Amino acid sequence: MISFLIIFFILFSLIAFIPPKDIYYKIVVFFGFGVLLVFTAALREIGVDRDSVLYEEMFYNYDVSMVEPSFQLLSQFIQKYLESDITYLFFLYAIFGVFTKLFAIKDLTKLWFLSLVIYLSNFYIIQELTTIRAGVASGFLMLCLKPIYDRDWKRFLLFAGIAIFFHYSALVILPLWFLGNNPRKHWLLVSIPIGYLIYFSGINLVGVLPIPGIQEKLEMYKRLQELGDEKANAINVFNLVFLARIVIFYFLLWKYDLIASNNKYFPLLMKIYCLGLVVFLIFSTLPVVAFRVNELYSITEIILIPLLFYGFTPRVFSKLIIEFIGLCFLFIVLFYNKLIAS
Repeated sequence: MISFLIIFFILFSLIAFIPPKDIYYKIVVFFGFGVLLVFTAALREIGVDRDSVLYEEMFYNYDVSMVEPSFQLLSQFIQKYLESDITYLFFLYAIFGVFTKLFAIKDLTKLWFLSLVIYLSNFYIIQELTTIRAGVASGFLMLCLKPIYDRDWKRFLLFAGIAIFFHYSALVILPLWFLGNNPRKHWLLVSIPIGYLIYFSGINLVGVLPIPGIQEKLEMYKRLQELGDEKANAINVFNLVFLARIVIFYFLLWKYDLIASNNKYFPLLMKIYCLGLVVFLIFSTLPVVAFRVNELYSITEIILIPLLFYGFTPRVFSKLIIEFIGLCFLFIVLFYNKLIAS
């Protein structure tokens, strides 16, 4: 699996340097790569990632599994009409996860292949090869961005509803409608320091979220942490990856006007990315919440990091920087986090 991912990374990086000029061939190559990614995710062996064994168990026991209705319905359909093989389930989730992101990339940026490099090196591995339900949800979150910009509430609710259907955590998409399109650079500038202030103050946000159901879940996660549950350990808000993301965020903020003149969605993307960073800080004592929400909001990196292209000259240097960031993500995900076994 690692060898396939490295080959894909090299191939995508080369194409990003010399993308096809003809729009027809550009579309064919771009979505052709998507097909390769779908089959790679669908045909992986059980156990090659950290979640597939659990998904297999849930697939064959869908009627008693505490999981979203989409998973239950797809599992039921496959076992009733196909060969009761979990590969079909992986195939469907890979199609939804990969192609929602590719269609969103096509709509949100001109830098298709640089976005593909960033997607492959990080989110493809974390989501399409691991947390497949969240992978589909994040894909539909990306499809929500254009409707938010266009103020098209019908399409927004459609995509958000489908995302929630695949993963309940996608409820955090709904507040994004209220972000609007207006630039708020001063708020972006101070948001991260405010997040760290809340972190150091020790304010318990669980007690100030009077939302039925949500508050109970947060209280449960808090109790699990106090009992020493392995998955509930507090996270390090000074880890190098998170700090690197903050550096990237502030560099993008420094080049705000220049990048915004080249991509009209940039202000909205920056707000969502900033929100993901802040949530990671203020919910750092509740890792389940911090990681899940940050993972969904950070999907904007697929578009944002390639926009560094407009912040450097010469352009060849810009592409090298973006691909170096992608390479760092790739090695961190593969080896440091040990998400892929072989």
